Amino acid sequence: MAARHLAVGMVGGIATLLAVLLRVAEPAAAPLQRLWRLARLRARVDGTVPVTTQFDGAVETGGRLRLELGEHCRLGRRVFLETCEGGRIQLGAHVRINAGAFIVAYSEISIGRDALIAEYVSIRDADHGLAADGLVRTQPHTSRPIHIGEGAWIGRGAVVLKGVSIGAGAVVAANSVVTKDVRPMAIVAGVPAKEIRLRDGAPLAAATPRAPGARG
Repeated sequence: MAARHLAVGMVGGIATLLAVLLRVAEPAAAPLQRLWRLARLRARVDGTVPVTTQFDGAVETGGRLRLELGEHCRLGRRVFLETCEGGRIQLGAHVRINAGAFIVAYSEISIGRDALIAEYVSIRDADHGLAADGLVRTQPHTSRPIHIGEGAWIGRGAVVLKGVSIGAGAVVAANSVVTKDVRPMAIVAGVPAKEIRLRDGAPLAAATPRAPGARG
């Protein structure tokens, strides 16, 4: 019994010592960790990843990536980025993408400057084919570009589907599924997402009807 208590005490002491060392070392190692994450992403990208890019954790990619980042973007832990079949992803300056978000482009996904993408958002510009005479998994994808305007906010767990344009300053509520265009400064929610109202103080121009032929 005494030997067991001694062993437990030694393990506890070692754990405390390691905790102190890590507490001292982690701040000093942070710049090197950021540099590693920057280099790791650049190694996988055909495009631009500025040195001002900030990382909350490692970013995952599906193979080579066609990506253009603006200055001072911030990428959260376990963000997943993928471009397929000639697709590309473009982010403006100061875009924030939070933990666990998925962005997958077969055509083009563009996100305007100062936009916020919350945790676990899914943005995909393609679907599988749905012809009844074949398996869904074997059918080619159909894709249409997605555009998210400057200063928009896509809430936690929302899904943005192919061909959608979300206007500048618009807000998509958590867990919504966006299947149609969202006008600037609008707040939308639900499955499928529907407009609730305009943001407080939104200019009257935001309330004007959509141009002929606009989706939604």
